[in-house]
Amino acid sequence: MQSARLAPMTLAAAIMSVGLSTQINQTGENAANAIVGLWDTRDGAHVEIYIQENKYYGKFTYFYDEPPADGVDSKNPDPTLRDRPLIGTNFIVNFEFTEEKWKHGRIYNPENGKYYKADLELKDGTLKVRGWIGFRLLGRTVEWKRLE
Repeated sequence: MQSARLAPMTLAAAIMSVGLSTQINQTGENAANAIVGLWDTRDGAHVEIYIQENKYYGKFTYFYDEPPADGVDSKNPDPTLRDRPLIGTNFIVNFEFTEEKWKHGRIYNPENGKYYKADLELKDGTLKVRGWIGFRLLGRTVEWKRLE
């Protein structure tokens, strides 16, 4: 008789446990994917951030000011890529979501053909993009606005 009383309680606990873990997973996934979409860099370009193979990437989709190097990747260290258009080019590459930020990726600067260490952080609807050489402390942060 006593085991019959425990069975419904155990079943209910199991169902609640599965529901709670699903909710936590969805919340974590939603937080990680919060940067996916279109962004205005506030300095002349629109960027689309997307997921590919569980990492985050960003590519130029539009220039509303004069694009760097007339819109081609002329400063790329790989001579075979110097004629490619900047529209559609990934310049945010290999970011992973960890500790409420997107880290361990690189940002490509088409104006000089160099990659920089970077991280991304979403605060109050603003995407803070910080790039640096060597030490994070010696970097620069720009703020992007989401496009609807």
